[in-house]
Amino acid sequence: MVSSLLFNSTPPDYFHFQTLNYHQQRICAVKDSSVVIPCSFYYPDNLIVQSVQWGQEKYNIFDGPFIFDSKLNKTSLRFQYIGDTNHNCSFKIHQVEHNDTGKYTFRFTTNSKEGKWTGTDGSTLKVVDLSISVTKPNGNRTTKEGDSVNMTCRNSCDGDNLLSTFTWFKNGEPITEGPTLYLSNMSYTNSGNYTCSLKTHTGTTSGVIHIDVECEDVLIYAIIVAVSVLLIVTTAIAIIR
Repeated sequence: MVSSLLFNSTPPDYFHFQTLNYHQQRICAVKDSSVVIPCSFYYPDNLIVQSVQWGQEKYNIFDGPFIFDSKLNKTSLRFQYIGDTNHNCSFKIHQVEHNDTGKYTFRFTTNSKEGKWTGTDGSTLKVVDLSISVTKPNGNRTTKEGDSVNMTCRNSCDGDNLLSTFTWFKNGEPITEGPTLYLSNMSYTNSGNYTCSLKTHTGTTSGVIHIDVECEDVLIYAIIVAVSVLLIVTTAIAIIR
C-alpha cells in the first residue's frame, strides 16, 4: 500500500492530518475486462469534500483535464467513481484498453482555503492480452484424424501461475472451462476456430487458433480423383497422337 499526498501552501504540521492510500501500487488487467483501483483518503473532520477527480499521467494530474471530475457531467461511461466523499476514493475502469496503461492519481478539494490535494504516487495499470499456446505431440505436421492437440490459455498477469479461470469457445460457442483444452483422438468434427476468455469477463477474448483436421477418407478420395484426372489426360493425349 502506498501513501502520498501533495499539499498546496499548507503548514507542514497540517499535512499529517491528510493521508491518501493507494492499496495496490501496480495493477494488471486483461484487455476488455473491468478493473478497480482501490483507494482510501482521510482528512480532518471539520472539513467538507466539495469535489473529487481522477487523473492519468498522460495529462496534468494537478490541473487536468481529468478522466473523472465530479464537477462535470461529461465523463466517459468506461470510467466510474465507486467511492464517496468520506474515505473511499476507489475508481473503476470498464472494458480496459491498451491505451489505458499508465499511472492514475486521485485528487480532492475541500472547503478549506488550502484547497486541493493530490496523491502523487498513484497506482500504475498494465493492460495485457490473453494468449493461447498450442502443443502438438506430432510436432508441426498437418493434424490428422487420431492426433492430439493441447491448447493452454494464458493470462500474463498471473505470471508463471495459472490462477485465472477460463472458458473455451469453438466457433464462438462455449464448450468447456479450465486453463487447458485437451483434444485427443481427433476427427474432422474437431476442425474449427478456438478462442478462450476469462470466465468472469466473457468479452476478454484471445486470438483465434484455427484447427483443421485432415480426414483420411477425404485424402484418399482426393488421391483417387487426382489419379483419375491424370489417367484421363494421359489417355486423351495418347488418342490425339
